[in-house]
Amino acid sequence: MTSMQNALSFHTLFPRLLGTQPLADEALSSSEIATPVAAPELLIAPAVTHTQLRACSSLVRRMYTWRGYRLAPNRLQLADPNHVTFGAWLAGELVATATASRDSAAGLLADGLYKDELSSLRGQSRVVCEVTRLAVDFDCHDPELLNALFMAVHQYVRAVFGGTELVIEVNPRHAGYYRRTMGFQQIGGLRTCPRVDAPAILLHRTLGHIHY
Repeated sequence: MTSMQNALSFHTLFPRLLGTQPLADEALSSSEIATPVAAPELLIAPAVTHTQLRACSSLVRRMYTWRGYRLAPNRLQLADPNHVTFGAWLAGELVATATASRDSAAGLLADGLYKDELSSLRGQSRVVCEVTRLAVDFDCHDPELLNALFMAVHQYVRAVFGGTELVIEVNPRHAGYYRRTMGFQQIGGLRTCPRVDAPAILLHRTLGHIHY
């Protein structure tokens, strides 16, 4: 794959623009969601069909297996208002995916290791969200791709979920990248994540009008 030097031309498309039913309410029309430009090289959008969701799950499974990680089954449903799975398609090929989840009565996956840390973030007027099941095809590790994917997640979490806080569990060796490029800070110490059987730390950032 050639380097995405013109990555600023990417589309961030939401279900309304795809001609399908939205995953959440009319908040999709929020002014925080960027208007797509006419440059179809990279398409980033929520998975709105079972086929798209299966393709995203398949990419996660393939990349986690390649890295030697364990992977719990994906039980997310398209109609669940507290979860959204994004796919990034380059020239029609799925090259990256990530799932964003909003805090609810069921809690977040990060509660399994970092319940105390998340409890400190929860409070009046705060909505905690997390990013999970992040995978990028090993042929497409261009930083601009990951930045574009996180920008789409950020826009959706802010506009649709009403999110104010974002957390992500990452392997410690990747933490420096998230701190340098996306403004995350470590709030949880080194643990072993049983879902993937790998070391993890918890990163957090407050959401706002940011640019990656």
